[in-house]
Amino acid sequence: MTTLCAQSSREREEPLTATASRVDRWLLVEHRGAWGPESVPTRRMGRPVASALAAAANGAHARLVLVRRPARAPHAHGREVFAVDSRPGHERVLARHVADDAELVHLVPPYGTASAEGWEVLDGPLYLVCTHGRHDRCCALRGRPVAGALAGRHPERTWECTHIGGDRFAANVVVLPDGLYLGRVEADEVVRIADDLAAGVLPAGRVRGRSSLSLPAQAAQQFAREASGRWGRDDLQPVVQEPAGADTWRVVLSGREAPVPDVEVVVRYDRTGDGVRSLLTCGALEARPAPVFRQVALTALPPALGGR
Repeated sequence: MTTLCAQSSREREEPLTATASRVDRWLLVEHRGAWGPESVPTRRMGRPVASALAAAANGAHARLVLVRRPARAPHAHGREVFAVDSRPGHERVLARHVADDAELVHLVPPYGTASAEGWEVLDGPLYLVCTHGRHDRCCALRGRPVAGALAGRHPERTWECTHIGGDRFAANVVVLPDGLYLGRVEADEVVRIADDLAAGVLPAGRVRGRSSLSLPAQAAQQFAREASGRWGRDDLQPVVQEPAGADTWRVVLSGREAPVPDVEVVVRYDRTGDGVRSLLTCGALEARPAPVFRQVALTALPPALGGR
C-alpha cells in the first residue's frame, strides 16, 4: 500500500522550516459546495464569476482561496468575502457579505488606496485549515479533524480552505492576518495552539513560517528561535537581508529592545535536501528530493553592528 505524503514526510523527519508559501495579500471567497482539484471551481461558480475573481486577485497580487465552514455548520444565504493584508505593519482583515454572485463580478478588493466602503474591519484572527481533499488526500484526512476541533472553540473564526501549499505537512493551518503557516497540527492540540497564539506565543515544532517574509528570512527566524528559545510572536523580526554567496543569505533579526542583541544568521538553500527522493504529494508521479535550508552561522550582534 502506498504511504501517503504527510506520513512519509513525518517518517523522513523533514523540517518545517521556511516552507510557508509567499503571500502578502489574500482574497477569501466562501464556497460551500464541493471543491474540485482546481483552485476555483469554474463549473460550480460559473465562468464569469470565477474569471472575475481570478482577475481581481491577480490585479491585487493576492492569493485567491475558497473557504467554507466545517461540514456541520448551518448553511446561510450568500457568501462571505475577506480581503486580507499580511504585510508586516499593514496587517488587516476586511470582510463583507455578498448576497448575489453578480456582485462578485465587479468586486474590487480594498487593498492599498482602494476604497473600503462596504467592508467591515475584523478584529482578531481568522484560522484557515486546508481540507482540499480533491487536491491531496492528506489535506482532507488530517485537516478535517483539526478544522472541526478548532471550530468547536472558535466557530466564527474557523474556515476550511482550498490548497495553500505544502500538502505533505498536513494538517496545515494559516493564521490571518499574520499569514502564519503552521504544519503537522493535530486535532487534540489545535485549541491550545490558538490559545497560545492569542497570548503572543508561537507553537514550537509547528511553525512553517510567515507568508509575508522571504524564504531566507523565514529560515533565519526559525533557526534563531530554536537557538534562543524566543517564541514570542513579535520577537526576532528581520531587518536586513543580503546575498552572501550562491544560494546563501545573511539575515539580521531585530532583538527589539536593549539589552537583547540583534542576531545575524547565515542560511543556505540546499536543493538536494537529505538526498532521498520521495513523492512530495500524494498525486506526484515522480520522486524528488525535498530541498531544505541549512544554518551556516548564527551570531549575536553588539548594538552598534545590528544593522539598524
